Amino acid sequence: MKKIYSGFQQATNNFSIIFYLVAIIISALLFNDPIIVLTIFISLLLVASFAKKEKSSGYFKFSIIIFVTTMAFNLLVNQRGTNVIFQIPFLKVTTESLMNASILAFSFVNLLLAFYIYDAFTNVKTIFDLMSKGFRSIAIVFILTIKFIPKIIEIFKETGFLYKFRSNDNSGKSKLTSQMDLIEIILNKAMASFMNVSDVLITKGYSNRQKITKRFNGTVSDYILLLTSVLVTIFNFVMLFFKVGKVDLGSANVQMFTDKNIFIVMTINLVMILMPILIGVSQYLWWKWYVSKITASNMPTAKNFR
Repeated sequence: MKKIYSGFQQATNNFSIIFYLVAIIISALLFNDPIIVLTIFISLLLVASFAKKEKSSGYFKFSIIIFVTTMAFNLLVNQRGTNVIFQIPFLKVTTESLMNASILAFSFVNLLLAFYIYDAFTNVKTIFDLMSKGFRSIAIVFILTIKFIPKIIEIFKETGFLYKFRSNDNSGKSKLTSQMDLIEIILNKAMASFMNVSDVLITKGYSNRQKITKRFNGTVSDYILLLTSVLVTIFNFVMLFFKVGKVDLGSANVQMFTDKNIFIVMTINLVMILMPILIGVSQYLWWKWYVSKITASNMPTAKNFR
């Protein structure tokens, strides 16, 4: 997997990757059809595993917590439907309400996975280099907004471990009160961290850059990734205009079914989201195909694919 990821990095530049990341975030936001949402979830999960960073287990655990919490909350709020699965006092779970809850839960997780992939593929300097020419006034806001969720999860993991020792001394507090105190600490630390990042970036002059500081040379893989991301994004908005891939959440008639249009949207978004893996595999196979010509080479690139 590392060799495939290395092939993707060497075959693409930051410019095409940014367009790809925007495209997957838009895909995660636009559709709520059960089939499409589940397809996007599986695709994003594969790419997130492909781009997995060190110490990323906390992010995936947080995503599971969000999924379970969203499911439970929506099952309590929305109890519509006629096909009852089970019923207890004050709670009736139907196939329709379970479908609604599952769609919302997977949609939230899809957005979290898209943010994770964004955070794994980019860094602060890259964003400023790409946006310094015409969008430098919103570059800082863009970075802080997109990286807000990954940063909070990172702070939550670090602070939660330390807070356990502190909470042992507060035996008089309830568990709910302790959790609220922990959330307050995390939010305060997150806001302070983001304000500090913003001040440092402005101090270093990122907000006053007049031109891109690095020239981006495109490859065939870059153009394929860029063109695919742009075309799929346009296609998704067209489908949204015709209300393809949208269901009436909260209603009692949400069903899982597929037709020709749903299948087309599902397939196109699946291919687009998996483009990094497809590019990485193609690069790896290309090097393997010509392995007899590079076995004696000491170039770092040849060593990576040997």
